Amino acid sequence: TLDLKMMAKYNRHCAKLVVLDMLMIDELRGVDSKPFYIFKDSIGNDDKDIMNNAQMNHDYYLLVYSYQRRFISAFWAGDYDSAEIYCRSMLSLPSAKAPTLQSIYTTFYRGLLGFLRHRESQSEEQYGIGLDSIVKIEFWWQFSPTNFESKLFLLKAENEASLLNVDKARSLYEASIKSASDNGRIHEKGLAYEFMGNFLSSVSNDPSGARECMKLAHSCYLQWGAFGKAAILSMKHELNEADVPNTYPSLKHGRHE
Repeated sequence: TLDLKMMAKYNRHCAKLVVLDMLMIDELRGVDSKPFYIFKDSIGNDDKDIMNNAQMNHDYYLLVYSYQRRFISAFWAGDYDSAEIYCRSMLSLPSAKAPTLQSIYTTFYRGLLGFLRHRESQSEEQYGIGLDSIVKIEFWWQFSPTNFESKLFLLKAENEASLLNVDKARSLYEASIKSASDNGRIHEKGLAYEFMGNFLSSVSNDPSGARECMKLAHSCYLQWGAFGKAAILSMKHELNEADVPNTYPSLKHGRHE
């Protein structure tokens, strides 16, 4: 707490980035840690104030970071309409092209969203976004297989799902789940189960397989500590305590992105 207050006093730019990360983590966890307290009321209690301030000061790095934070939070909340709006706003800024750690996750989630949108509307533009994400993630995978393997399998699964290749898609979903599990990326394991469940619900007359995927995704999110995300999934798919297996904290956790 003292370190954050000192940061807010001597390096407000970094402090604003930390607050944006804290907001994202709060939304995943379903809590409100009130991170703006470190600014002692010199900034309001909303990320809009940070974004307005960044706009006024032509701090486009901070503005891009703010939109990235909103995009990622909306994606995890399943609010894909808002996620798409935030992503477009972010990409309209010239500094969005600068390579950052956050841009990796933006590329991954944007690709998943692109394939999902393509299945809804048959939009070739959205399908192209998905394919472009596969190319980028595959390139990065060469340098860090542990970090990118489960992402790559999941994007390829979504591609096959868009082509209605059910068996290939299922195999790739399972490969993503295994890779995420082997590499301690519990959040990506949950994401793979969730997207697999969404696909199965759209192609199968038997809802049990899709529901089982959602139960397993819910369990992964609880292990990750993302109680807010787990609650959203539970409400959306009407999961109850009997549906959800007992869950214990994992010794390995993925990063919050």
